[in-house]
Amino acid sequence: MLRGRHLLALICCTLIVLNLAPQIGAQGDESAYIRAESLLVVDHGNVTHDLQAYTQGLEFYQGRLFESTGVYGSSTLREVNLSTGEVIRSVNLSADEFGEGLTFVDDQIIQLTWKEGVAYRYDVNTFEVVGNHTYSGEGWGLAYDGNQLIMSDGSDVLQFRNATTFELESTLNVTLNNESLGRLNELEMFQGLLLANVYQTEQIVGIDLVSGIVVWDIDASGLKTEGGEVLNGIAHDATTGSLWITGKYWSKMYNISFAEPERIPEPEVIAEPKQPVATQVEAFYSNAVLASMMVLLVTLWAMKLKDGGLNPPPKGESS
Repeated sequence: MLRGRHLLALICCTLIVLNLAPQIGAQGDESAYIRAESLLVVDHGNVTHDLQAYTQGLEFYQGRLFESTGVYGSSTLREVNLSTGEVIRSVNLSADEFGEGLTFVDDQIIQLTWKEGVAYRYDVNTFEVVGNHTYSGEGWGLAYDGNQLIMSDGSDVLQFRNATTFELESTLNVTLNNESLGRLNELEMFQGLLLANVYQTEQIVGIDLVSGIVVWDIDASGLKTEGGEVLNGIAHDATTGSLWITGKYWSKMYNISFAEPERIPEPEVIAEPKQPVATQVEAFYSNAVLASMMVLLVTLWAMKLKDGGLNPPPKGESS
């Protein structure tokens, strides 16, 4: 008889676990990861951009605009007139070097190369090369957070490098909605986040540099000019607070901001009277089942004690 009671007790425990498991699982799913906020680009006007420029990096320094361009045999570092798009001055890279991202550390420009493994340091006023650094792998985007250089190589991993020696100090994996996000390209610091173009897309992401989690997922579609290629190039002008973007061979550069997409009001749904009742009945039924199972467990336990306790002595023996 006790074996039957043991079986009943086991069945009751199983039913309780099955009844609670969906609730526990749902709570775990809700807190598993941070979902990125979806944003749109708002166009506040544009200026002319050199449509011959294969833009790889874009950066402001004290209100002045600088650009790095790519393509073997045509790669340059240049200063550009923001209002007219005209090139004020320019220096060419070697024909066997492909220019990539750039950033500023104090009054020096640092420019990456794609597969050549060399980063150049220039004096901002003369464009004279004042130093260079070597690194392994590819160079894509580059930014400076005031402490370290942040470099992308086309993967989902950001590299943090010493701003003086260019030595690799740490790395950070980037995720969007709990999935790895690769092809990170041009980089720019903005409002404490790292903005990054996602290569071959019209997407910009805002990355938290502590966790590597994308907190802004920005749709920048609809701006590409005729004949232009992929979106690439983000620059924040700290003197005016303005943010600018462009792309490879684009004829325009856009002054933008970010905004939440317009929410289309959902049609009002008239709740059927029976729906709340059904919900209450379902909850009552679930609670009743749990209560009944608990009562049954207590009853079985009491019956077991009545039969002689947990370990009753064999018949004919004294305790």
